[in-house]
Amino acid sequence: MEKPVEPYYEVFLSFRGSDTRNDIADYLYHSLMDVGIRAFRDDEQLHVGKEIGPELLQAIKQSKISIPIFSERYAESEWCLMELVQMVECKEKRGQEIMPIFYDVKPSEVRDQIASYGKAIRSHITKQLYTDDTIQNWKAALNKVGSLKGWKLKQRGKGEFTKEVVQMLLIKLKKNSLVVSNCLVEMDDQVDKFMEVIGERTTETQIIGIHGMGGVGKTTLAIIIYNKLSGDFYNCCFLSNVRDTKIETLQYQLISKVLRTSCLSITNSNEGITEIKERLFSKTVLLVLDDVDQKTQLDALVGVDECRFGRGSKVIITTRDKELLKGVDFQHELIKMDFKHSLKLFSRHAFRRDNPPIEYVPLSEKALKICDGLPLALKTIGSLLNGKERRIWEITLKKLETIPDGNVKSKLNISFEALESQEKEIFLDICCFFVGYDVRIVIHMWDSCKFSPEYSLEVLEQRSLIKIAEGNRLWVHDQLRDLGRDIVRERANLKPEKQSRVWNHEEAIVVLQIKKRTKNIEAICLTFDHQSQCFFKNEEFASLPNLRFLQVECGDLDMNNIQHFSFTNWFGRNLPTLPNLRWLSWSKFIQYFPSTKPILQNLKYISWHEFPIFFQFTTFSLVKLAILDLSRSKITDEWEGWNHLKMAKKLKVLNLTKCNLRRTPDFSAHENLEQLILQECYKLVQVDKSIGKLKHLVLLNLEGCGKLQTLPDEMEELKALIRVGWTSITNIPEWKGIEKLETLSATYCKLLSECNLAGCSTSLLYLDSSETSISELPFGKFGSLVELNLSRSSLRELPNSIKMMKNLRVLRMSHTPLEKLPGALGLLEKLEEIHVDGCRNLCGEIPNEIERLSFLRILRLSSSRVSNIPKLPESMIDLYLEYNLQMRCPDLSNVLNLRVLTLESRYQTPSHLAPSLNWIGRLTKLETLYLRYDNPVTLPSDFNLLSKLRKLELCVHNLECPPRLPQNLSYFKIYGGRLMDNAVINVSYLEKLSLLQVYCCVQVQGLEHLNNLKELHLSGLVSQAKLLDLTNLKKLRSVHIESCPKLVEVRGQLESLEGLYLFNCESLEKLPDPLSFKHIKSFSIEKCQKLEEIQGLEAAENLRFLWVKYFPLLEKLPDLTNAKELKGLEIRDCPRLVEIRGRLESLKKLEIWGCGSLRQFSDPSSFKELEDLIIRGCERLEEILESDEYRDFKKARILTEKPDKPRVVGRKSRIKCSHTRVVVRNIFSNDVCIGGTHS
Repeated sequence: MEKPVEPYYEVFLSFRGSDTRNDIADYLYHSLMDVGIRAFRDDEQLHVGKEIGPELLQAIKQSKISIPIFSERYAESEWCLMELVQMVECKEKRGQEIMPIFYDVKPSEVRDQIASYGKAIRSHITKQLYTDDTIQNWKAALNKVGSLKGWKLKQRGKGEFTKEVVQMLLIKLKKNSLVVSNCLVEMDDQVDKFMEVIGERTTETQIIGIHGMGGVGKTTLAIIIYNKLSGDFYNCCFLSNVRDTKIETLQYQLISKVLRTSCLSITNSNEGITEIKERLFSKTVLLVLDDVDQKTQLDALVGVDECRFGRGSKVIITTRDKELLKGVDFQHELIKMDFKHSLKLFSRHAFRRDNPPIEYVPLSEKALKICDGLPLALKTIGSLLNGKERRIWEITLKKLETIPDGNVKSKLNISFEALESQEKEIFLDICCFFVGYDVRIVIHMWDSCKFSPEYSLEVLEQRSLIKIAEGNRLWVHDQLRDLGRDIVRERANLKPEKQSRVWNHEEAIVVLQIKKRTKNIEAICLTFDHQSQCFFKNEEFASLPNLRFLQVECGDLDMNNIQHFSFTNWFGRNLPTLPNLRWLSWSKFIQYFPSTKPILQNLKYISWHEFPIFFQFTTFSLVKLAILDLSRSKITDEWEGWNHLKMAKKLKVLNLTKCNLRRTPDFSAHENLEQLILQECYKLVQVDKSIGKLKHLVLLNLEGCGKLQTLPDEMEELKALIRVGWTSITNIPEWKGIEKLETLSATYCKLLSECNLAGCSTSLLYLDSSETSISELPFGKFGSLVELNLSRSSLRELPNSIKMMKNLRVLRMSHTPLEKLPGALGLLEKLEEIHVDGCRNLCGEIPNEIERLSFLRILRLSSSRVSNIPKLPESMIDLYLEYNLQMRCPDLSNVLNLRVLTLESRYQTPSHLAPSLNWIGRLTKLETLYLRYDNPVTLPSDFNLLSKLRKLELCVHNLECPPRLPQNLSYFKIYGGRLMDNAVINVSYLEKLSLLQVYCCVQVQGLEHLNNLKELHLSGLVSQAKLLDLTNLKKLRSVHIESCPKLVEVRGQLESLEGLYLFNCESLEKLPDPLSFKHIKSFSIEKCQKLEEIQGLEAAENLRFLWVKYFPLLEKLPDLTNAKELKGLEIRDCPRLVEIRGRLESLKKLEIWGCGSLRQFSDPSSFKELEDLIIRGCERLEEILESDEYRDFKKARILTEKPDKPRVVGRKSRIKCSHTRVVVRNIFSNDVCIGGTHS
């Protein structure tokens, strides 16, 4: 039986198998799968000899991005050409993206069908197996795709190349972003100051610390910065609550998140440090360490003195202790709020408005003085006083005035003391155990304890003591969490055995080993790892008669090494009875002998991830069970426990995520079931029809059940949420009884073409049918809908009946074949966002009625064929108008609130009709601006008055006069074209600039004045003969200069320089002062023909990677002995180079190409760490590799030039092959790199 085509893919790889199957295609495929990108390989899914069938064409249609790998013989394959035609069709009709790879050919060969591509097309014509129309379609597809921007592989290492491709795809497909809670303070100014320092997209490595007192908003600022930067990284990690997490656990989380795979458990922090150094040293990482309180945490995770990550990494640290930030690159203090903002924040919580009533102004000012500008106190005390009469205000403030300044916890404790008893118990539970938990789950335990949880939670949230965040997760500020835990400790006189709750593992062990009966302990948490040697007897837990919460986690236990785990026979032969236990949370593995009768009679919650199939489930009494979570277990539909589960008549939540089910059990016994979660049960093909009788079901989650093709025909009643995304369903049945359904998510159901939702037309609030085949919907019937997502669907038209959707706030139609926006959109008064980017068929004009949308904030209209933009509402904040080839320059003079504007106009107009941009100077709130114009354009004289503009990109081919720029810019990139003759770009006044990129201009002046510059890119400066002395640029860490044909020298002593990259500067004769190389880590120099020697390398003590390429006159390199950290050295096409000098004791990879005169290494005995040696075109080196002097080289994998007798020496046995290159390990990425081509 053929393997069925899975219903969803993100990337489709097209390649000619014999050219690249075992080469770049295989490497790229596995690299994509390793990072969680679902990729489809055509030749993997089809049998040999099978013609292109509908399943392959469907796979192309289902993918978001197609990647054709153009090899020399690609066009010889009619299958490849058929695929390419289908890709082009999907791009034009569905907005699918094509990102070609030019493997060993030039784009022009593909585009113009010359060389091997011309020969292949002529061969197809000669064979006369295909019609003229078919061949013309092939040629047109080659022309279109060959004209697209893609990747060129020639003369590049495949490891580095694949890393670049994967990084780009991850950024396009996934956004690593975190949810920001409602800001405690207005943080725009703080964010601006921070971004000025860190510099957007800079390639330097930076460690930045945020310090300030508890409750001032450090975590919120860190999340905002993380979200701003995460789009430029694919290695992102946010480690929260560092203070209360074991170092080994943090190290494990860091490595696992960056590598996107579970690593072996870490036994101690020193082992973790070694793992981080070895596995992450080449990774460019965005890392946040939140709430650090010890230097050992920084040493174990980052290494402040020497960052352990790759070049360009950013590490952000938040802490209350400024002393911990010694040695970081920059410290940012988050200060208290000023009076104006304090009054506004306090009033919002005390009065639900921005200012206090007149009669409460004196009392409010007194409260502000007590809170002393601390946002958390302002919010908490304001909430406490909300709705209270004046007398209560006076009494409360009098109490607060007696508390000394600076004693924040005592001030917050006033709010705790004002709570009722049950509210206090729930608050303390949350502080000790339940931060981050789903409140809908925990509420069952509190309900069984008669804590009235619904009312109590409402009170706690109103008092700003807790927050129910996105996903119904419980959130408590760390200052309040500490308050709650301190209260528990103080009530017990600091004796763990007298505490009501024990959350610390070590204290819990002590309590259990005391064996003394105690009625105080109600909840206990243990976290074991593979070193645990603890054994407990039944009576030890029996001494805790009032225990209602027991959580036992097995930390980072590696199931593959279970034999090393001594946590066995934990309770002897019987579990304790624990009559009051409501909550039992277990993780992974436990070995013990079951009881002869069901125990734990009052259990409401069981969570046991990776449940062992040998365990007899009958051990547990399920009579009162409300929640059962067996996620990631290997249980199947044949599991013996299903019969016992029928005893759980009160079951409300059943979570079977990632279980091995093919069919679900009969749910008839669970009439009270509210939530059924079957997410990512990849083998599931059938849901039992009994689900249709569950009258209380509010959540059905079937996301990721890829083989599921049909849903049950009947559903008795669904009240809230259905998730069926990533399945193979073709339609949603016309269910009865779903009149209360509020949310339906069917994203990535590629085969879904029909949605029968008439029954819930008045209740549905959120509908996501993105990435489906749906082509029409009864829009007029969804009057209740708030958000509609039809992106990448087959919808071509929005009918006028959309005017009935009066409550719609967000409309997403990106990458659809939509042809027109109706004027009826102007009647949707609540609409805030319109996303129609990537709608290639959308043409003509946007309706004028859009001006009526007074709440519209975001409009995305990029990559369409729209020609004119009407007057837009003044409420606009973000506007995206790039890649619209037919768009004329709009007049945006009235949208004064714009913060982000991307505008591109490539519409050709006569020179006397050049577009006017005079309105830009009025957009005084603008922060980010991207302009691209092919027409002659002049920026207005008041352009420099945009004081809030931080990021500016100009791509102007006919800039008539380089403008004076806003002086607060931190990021400036300009792509010139046909600038006015003799024009120069003067940047001397941009004192805050941290990144500057200038491309294809005449020349740039004033660089020597940019004292805050950290990254400099210059390319294509045709008249630039020299750069003035850059010695004053003390922060400059990266310099990249390319294709500056007249540049003779780069002057200055660059003391902070870490990266220097010089390419194709044919007149260059002199490098920066040798002292500039002292801190340099990466140096690449290529095609600078006039340079006869490379001075300064002998001082490069921190050099890690060195590339020297295409130097016809170079005869020698400096002695590299001082480069103690050098790990990679690549030398190419230096025909006169005779010797490589120096002791290279840390070198792991050496690659030498086309150095025909090279005959020796001065100290071959020093290459003890060498892992890979690649040699081509170096005939004189072959014989010396056999000598005993080069014995250390034999430990590495060595490739010589001769293609007929290749030989591999060292760690693997000798391999015979017919390749010109063999598999080598790419030490720059710690991945396996497949090199070479087939003969």
